[in-house]
Amino acid sequence: MVIIRAANTTQEREACFQIRHEVFVVEQKVPVDLERDEHDSGALHFVALADGQSVGTARVVLRDNGASAKIGRVAVRRSNRGFGIGKMLIAAIEETPDLKHVRNFLLDAQAHALQFYADLGYEAYGEEFIDAGIPHRHMTKRNRKVR
Repeated sequence: MVIIRAANTTQEREACFQIRHEVFVVEQKVPVDLERDEHDSGALHFVALADGQSVGTARVVLRDNGASAKIGRVAVRRSNRGFGIGKMLIAAIEETPDLKHVRNFLLDAQAHALQFYADLGYEAYGEEFIDAGIPHRHMTKRNRKVR
């Protein structure tokens, strides 16, 4: 069973950073100084737990005085991929009571993950761009709960 929750303790946040390091720095060769940034301290961090073990993470940075929520650093450990954990992370973020006022969810999707996010209702916009050596596209999804 997989549980998604806010990473509120130092230990849970460190587990999130460890997963991000494994996925982005080790696997994808993102420079470590680009992976951790100034947004980490004020972001909402989420952790996915499977049988009590941290297996996935994502973070949310509020923008535009809280009108938009930028989802980022979505990562699932290699051994736990293919079980829908990424979808569960996004769904949990979109359902988080602290984000009910958000009008738009934003993200910068790696090109290989565009279809994954499109299947979750996100729409790509703008031109492809390179971030940390990896092609990305901006994506957005309107929060249907906000009128």
